[in-house]
Amino acid sequence: MKEIKYEDMLNTITLGDSYKLIKYIPDNSVDLVYIDIPYLIEDGGCSSSPLSKKIARVQKNEIEKIRHGIDYTILDELCRVMKQIYCYIWCSKEQILHITKYFVEEKKCRVNYLVWCKTNPTPMTNNVWLPDIEYCLCFKGENTPRYNDGYELKSKWYISEKNKKDKERYNHPTIKPLKLVKRHILHSTQPKDIVLDCFSGSGTTCVACKELDRQFIGIEIGPEYHKISIDRLNGILANGQISFETDISKL
Repeated sequence: MKEIKYEDMLNTITLGDSYKLIKYIPDNSVDLVYIDIPYLIEDGGCSSSPLSKKIARVQKNEIEKIRHGIDYTILDELCRVMKQIYCYIWCSKEQILHITKYFVEEKKCRVNYLVWCKTNPTPMTNNVWLPDIEYCLCFKGENTPRYNDGYELKSKWYISEKNKKDKERYNHPTIKPLKLVKRHILHSTQPKDIVLDCFSGSGTTCVACKELDRQFIGIEIGPEYHKISIDRLNGILANGQISFETDISKL
């Protein structure tokens, strides 16, 4: 790998492998980690009806590249680069136990379970629960200082439709609502703080930081998503049109 300077990673999204690039980030230099990790998703759960099989096939094709989870050794690196442990981790239900045990049992953190509740989930035809909730784990070290107060920032749940419009705008299957990401970052940081997202996808975390006057470090391994996210930082949609995202997403 060519030599990379930490300063060159600030306030941009770097193309590359997060497991390697995170090594260039100094110890105790990041104020907050905010990541949406590749989900670990089990197969099965659908009936044998044609509709059920079609739905399962579409869902699998949409997220095939990001459905096999992560190497949990990166959690050690995340703890190394944080000044004090403070992180948000979006994950699948299959990952909740392992990640929680790491931060609570090994790192002695407090944990909050945050949810995004979707009012229009994908319909299911078998006797299974609807996929209408996504989980975000928030971990905070014992000595991590408290930050911003404000009743409007403290809800553990967020209700909205699936953000189909954002998926179309930025061509990413698991994009999170910008308004919700901004709420979390406002709750947990001060202006000019440094936020790390080493699985940046379409760049939602970095866009939120830019709009909230936070510094950020983004890392994305996929060339297609990297280009989309850089364009997004510059106000350009995946189709090349100018975005008005900033105007419609203010809190």
